[in-house]
Amino acid sequence: MNDPAPAARKAAEYDPHSLYFLPLGGSGEIGMNLNLYGYQDQWLMLDCGVTFGEEEHLPGVDVIMPDPAFIVERRDKLLGIVATHAHEDHIGAIPYLWPQLQCPIWATPFTASLLRAKLSEARLLDKVRINIVPMSGRFSIGPFDLEL
Repeated sequence: MNDPAPAARKAAEYDPHSLYFLPLGGSGEIGMNLNLYGYQDQWLMLDCGVTFGEEEHLPGVDVIMPDPAFIVERRDKLLGIVATHAHEDHIGAIPYLWPQLQCPIWATPFTASLLRAKLSEARLLDKVRINIVPMSGRFSIGPFDLEL
C-alpha cells in the first residue's frame, strides 16, 4: 500500500514562486480589513482597519481589530502596508498595530493626511514612514507592482 503522507506533505509545502493571499480580517464582511499578499518569501499588507462592536452581540466592545500574529512572527519579511483609502475599516488599526509591525506605509495624499492625524494622537507620527502615492499612481514595493 502506498503511503499518501509524503505526497500530502509535499503539496502543503510553501512555494516561494506562488502568489499567496492571506486574509487576516475583513474578507467577506464590512470592517477590520487586513489582507496579506506573499510572493518570493516577502509579504505586503493591504489595509489595517477596525470594525465596531455591536451592543447586542458584543456588549461593552467598541472596536475590534484583526489579529496580526502571523505577520508579526514574520515581520522581517513584511515590506510594508498599503492603505488603499481612508475609511476606518482600512486604516483604523494602524496606530494600534504599527508598533508590532514597524514597517513603512504607502498611501494617497488624502489617506496619508488622515493617517498622520491618527498617528499624531498615538504619538507615533515621528516614527512611521509614510510614502505618498499620487492618485492613480503606479509603484513597486519589492516584487509587487501596484496601481491605486
